[in-house]
Amino acid sequence: MYCQPMDDLFRSIQRDLQRQIRSGELPEGAKLPSENELCTRYSVSRPTAQRALNELAADGVVVRQKGRGTFVATSRKQINLLSFTNPAVARHGGPGRHEVLSAQVTVASDAVLPLPGVEADTAVTEIVRLKFDALDRPHALETHVILFSAAPTILRQKLEDLVILDHLQSREVEVDTIRVYLEPTLVSDREAQLLTCESGTPALRRRRELRAPDDQVLETTATLVRPGTSEFFIELPAN
Repeated sequence: MYCQPMDDLFRSIQRDLQRQIRSGELPEGAKLPSENELCTRYSVSRPTAQRALNELAADGVVVRQKGRGTFVATSRKQINLLSFTNPAVARHGGPGRHEVLSAQVTVASDAVLPLPGVEADTAVTEIVRLKFDALDRPHALETHVILFSAAPTILRQKLEDLVILDHLQSREVEVDTIRVYLEPTLVSDREAQLLTCESGTPALRRRRELRAPDDQVLETTATLVRPGTSEFFIELPAN
């Protein structure tokens, strides 16, 4: 008798719940079936049901509350702006896939973003990616411009999964500081089409720079988060 592996079982439950959330069958704030109810519905063990719910919680799709149950998370994430300077966040970001829209080598004067401190004819690599959330909805538009001499082979990498900070460090390129700028903007027609929102909507663009010890900017990334999906805040210790 064939027994389906636990990994297949919990992922099957996870995908089914994601489908129900994405379709609106389980709207924001709705309570999901309990672990025991999932065990009965899918004929699985308690650890399998628990793992499916925990994975959804880790992806930010649901919120688990001890003694109350598991609920569909709201679409508005709360993000501490100071976390953008954390190398761990710079490396991993949030859950969800990337879709590469374009990738090319060009000169700094023709790049979609300025790379501060470089001459106009300096070679740079330009990558534009669309970031999706855990439910595969467009979440952010990411534009990267990287100094070509710092990462000449970057276009040979799997760009959907590329973590630029890790790639630079794998080439022993020293990144000394991470600088973050926050820029209010209006969503353009093209951005609105990609992010499935209204053109002209006010939004917040985050621009990050990776800097070498001599203050040379090695890479800059501009991230435009889909309006209405996030709340930004700054939290500092009281003492």
